[in-house]
Amino acid sequence: MFFQRCNLRSEKILVAEDDRTARVSLIELLEAEGFQVLTAETGTQAEALLLHEQPALALLDIRMPGADGLSVLRRARNRGTNTALIVMTAHGDSNTAIEAMKSGAFDYVLKPIDFHQLLPQIERALAHRRLTEELNAQRLNPGTATVAAAIVGQSPAMQHIYKLIGQVAASDATVLVRGESGTGKELVVNAIHFNSARAKDPLIKVNCASIPDTLLESELFGHEKGAFTNAVSRRIGRFEEANGGTLFLDEIGELTLPLQSKLLRAVQERTVERLGSNAPVSVDIRLVTATSRNLEEAVQEGEFREDLYYRLNVVTISLPPLRERRQDIPALVDHFLHRGGRNASIAPKALVTLTEYNWPGNVRELENTIERAVVLAREDIVTEREIELRAPRSKPELGWAAQAPIEAGWQTNIGELEKSMVERAMRETEGNKSRAAELLKIHRRLLYEKLREHKVGM
Repeated sequence: MFFQRCNLRSEKILVAEDDRTARVSLIELLEAEGFQVLTAETGTQAEALLLHEQPALALLDIRMPGADGLSVLRRARNRGTNTALIVMTAHGDSNTAIEAMKSGAFDYVLKPIDFHQLLPQIERALAHRRLTEELNAQRLNPGTATVAAAIVGQSPAMQHIYKLIGQVAASDATVLVRGESGTGKELVVNAIHFNSARAKDPLIKVNCASIPDTLLESELFGHEKGAFTNAVSRRIGRFEEANGGTLFLDEIGELTLPLQSKLLRAVQERTVERLGSNAPVSVDIRLVTATSRNLEEAVQEGEFREDLYYRLNVVTISLPPLRERRQDIPALVDHFLHRGGRNASIAPKALVTLTEYNWPGNVRELENTIERAVVLAREDIVTEREIELRAPRSKPELGWAAQAPIEAGWQTNIGELEKSMVERAMRETEGNKSRAAELLKIHRRLLYEKLREHKVGM
């Protein structure tokens, strides 16, 4: 884990605690961290302050005179308060914890309180609250979207994602974002960075699948003048560029084994060495990676280092495909229709068509479909006429076997079929060899062999 940076806050926090000693200790701790502190000795006082002061966060004791913390928590949530709520209890049985979380608490802490654990919990709760506020503001004012608010959806699956983002944003933990192509992995990375203590520092992004292996090492770690042919000057790598901020390595599963070894050292030692130099350079970064590849299978096949896998997989955020959160499609459609200040709308039947479609390309495919439809729509109303979806696969009138010229012979026909399938797979995955192999349901080594044999991509 990279060095965690302290981040002073000025948010308002309510401490609802009837025990004077505990209350004073919490006040001193929070004020030392830069928070404005409100206090309540009874549940009745706590409820009044929650409603009138709208603090960013409240620490609620379970057992207080006037009204217990759980009752205050439920009434606050029923009245729509967006205060982040953490419950404090000396009775840490599972029923108390479950009831607190069901009633809308972000988390709970046990007494006596460990202040070293409490502060990170507070930061995670505040980060989650900020992200939720951005999402709500963006839904009310579509023209004022922020980077973090570009994530759209209120399904249970996405609510879970938002909470994870809020939790990890407040730390410097290494994060692995997983999901199919087009699910919005980069948006999650943006949200993590811009809700973290590193938000004012760089967010550097590298797509490991789009850079040739021969150039990727220099791209990541930099090089000295004369390190190789055409290295006419020193170049700072992406690790150094991201110093103080966040480095995002997309398609991490595409790294070659030699590069994986060098990345492992950078992760472990927080240093990099430029090509052509033996001098280590210290870096202070938050590392986030993403992949659409099954890394567990890659480890089993010897194509991905197991030790690196565990270093990168500290916290995992797995994005669901769009077909598994169809209830978010109307909100996504609305978001894309109004992006950039547009005032487009969609006919009910067209929206039903979009909701029933399986979306193999996920949110990216939906976005492109809406963009095209808006361009073609008359009077800014999208109808079924403007919706163009990928045709479902069906059996052709004449299958390949019936159309293949038998006089060409077995080997020639099989070769043409193989070449055609490999070319299609490479097109559909935009040249990503790992995804192409998965699409064809063959091992990557066999795909490389067929690419050479049929001279595809050469």
